[in-house]
Amino acid sequence: CVFLETVISMEKQRHTVIECVPMPRDLFLDAPLFFKKAILESDEEWSVNKKLIDTSEKGLWKSVPNNFPFFSVEFGEMGGFAHVIEDQRMFRPQWGKEILCGMLGEPAQLVLRAKRAPVHVERQRVEEFKK
Repeated sequence: CVFLETVISMEKQRHTVIECVPMPRDLFLDAPLFFKKAILESDEEWSVNKKLIDTSEKGLWKSVPNNFPFFSVEFGEMGGFAHVIEDQRMFRPQWGKEILCGMLGEPAQLVLRAKRAPVHVERQRVEEFKK
């Protein structure tokens, strides 16, 4: 699974969204390359903080400066990357999902606007994924 964490709105109140996305093994192994490239190409040209923070050695909480909004992606036990969000108005909260859609070859609009499926459909999807 790939874990996406987005922490925004640090001034008013902390708001954290953590998502776990199961992936086929072959795509999972390529995920670090996709996210590293996307973070390095992010449009914060004049950023003060490092664009790409590797969290594999110190862990997430010791790698990101305190009280900063950030985006993080973790690849199970392989560690992951973090990116300090310097301009919260310019950052799209669904950015990590958009990268995953690109990896999976799915149109971003279809996945981002999807409504939750009924429980029986979710169970069926889980069983299909296990095969």
